[in-house]
Amino acid sequence: MSAKALSKLSLGDTMVMTRAQASAARARTSSLHTPQQSPRQSPSSSEASSPTSSLIESTYGLKYNVSAFDDDVRKRAKIGLMDDNEIKMKYCRRSTDDRMKYTFYIDDDITVAMGGSYTVPKCSCGANEGGKACKHIFWMLNQLTEMAPEHIKSRTLELAVDGSRVQDFEPSIMIDRIKLDELADNFDWPVHNQSPEARDVQDDIADMLSVFEPSGALPAEAKDASLCPSERSQKFREFRDLFTRYATENLGMYIRLRELLDPEFQTQVFFEKIDDRTTRAFRGLEEYIAHGPTADAHTECYDIVTCAEKLKALVKAIGDYYHQKAEEAEEAEDDEDDEDTEDIAIRAAAALINILDGVASRNRDAYANITWGGLPPVEPAMNNLFANLIGAPTGDDDGLFVLDTLKALPHEDVLRNHWAVLLDLNEKLAQQWPPPVYMDAFCAITQERRKRAASETSETAGHAKRTMQ
Repeated sequence: MSAKALSKLSLGDTMVMTRAQASAARARTSSLHTPQQSPRQSPSSSEASSPTSSLIESTYGLKYNVSAFDDDVRKRAKIGLMDDNEIKMKYCRRSTDDRMKYTFYIDDDITVAMGGSYTVPKCSCGANEGGKACKHIFWMLNQLTEMAPEHIKSRTLELAVDGSRVQDFEPSIMIDRIKLDELADNFDWPVHNQSPEARDVQDDIADMLSVFEPSGALPAEAKDASLCPSERSQKFREFRDLFTRYATENLGMYIRLRELLDPEFQTQVFFEKIDDRTTRAFRGLEEYIAHGPTADAHTECYDIVTCAEKLKALVKAIGDYYHQKAEEAEEAEDDEDDEDTEDIAIRAAAALINILDGVASRNRDAYANITWGGLPPVEPAMNNLFANLIGAPTGDDDGLFVLDTLKALPHEDVLRNHWAVLLDLNEKLAQQWPPPVYMDAFCAITQERRKRAASETSETAGHAKRTMQ
């Protein structure tokens, strides 16, 4: 032995070694000089014989003790806990049996279920059939543990022998405490509480993507190719169908789209289109009055009857849209959907009042001063927009223009947000001498607010009087 080697010996090193100890020492020394060769290992050491360390540090810096696992499970744990895998979450959802069940949908059509009727996590990949955790379950456990309190994450974490728990916590109980929505928000996972039918997904995607329809079609119109015949609209439908096919197979993509094109944005675009069409309808009428039917071919121009039909169609579209969204919110039984419905009601009322105000401002013979020649119609319903839509006989099958739709909206939302405008419109209508049945119906809407205000004033006065006594 060299002098340098002797100088490094401790008292323990100088003690007599057995033949076996000497052999082991030579093996260790040999391994230092020949790293390309596998060292000889003691059969009594489970850690030395394992290809994976008994302590694994995950991608989040969490330390797990895997010494209780056999070699195969250690390999799975290493793949699942460390960031050398391609596991990606598509979406997750919750459902209630006897107890809350959480299902996580991973790429490659793999699902991991926790809770419900499962006492341990269940994975559909097949590697979990032997009762021991697969890499997907280990991956899920690591995500859950990352959301645990710091005093738990700071220690070396113990995994159950079958890999089904961390620190003896059942995964579904961990999710109950963390809350699925917070877990999903932290990792940017889509959440879907119910598995929708394919037809529902297709209809929903069509409605959402209609915000990009190049001709400005409303959601119901965008589904009808005959209403949007342009080449750009045709290409849009082809793209929509292609996207729908992929999103139907991958609900994660569908959920992402719902988050991107949320109900508030869809409502905003819908009523922007309604307002634009309202403006164009009135402008088209003015264009016709100014230039007649021979106006520029590139300019929209509508006679009284055509303009009236377009405004009726807009009122119907507003009513249909509100009722559709109200029914969807009722079926969903979601507070957020109720808020969306309230916003739709407020926007719908604003659009209806805007249309009615425009009609109330046009109670006159539109063709009285034309200069483009021809014989203008003499019937009020054909030369007066107000007479056509509001002054028609009460037996008209169309009912009361705008008011029937306005009355179907939640009165409190309408009155609270549009009270001042309704009062101004009330005065404008009264000056136009509409049919009594029409004016009575309009006054019934505004008088409800007055009655409620009077009732609240009376209650306040009564309370003050009782307080003084």
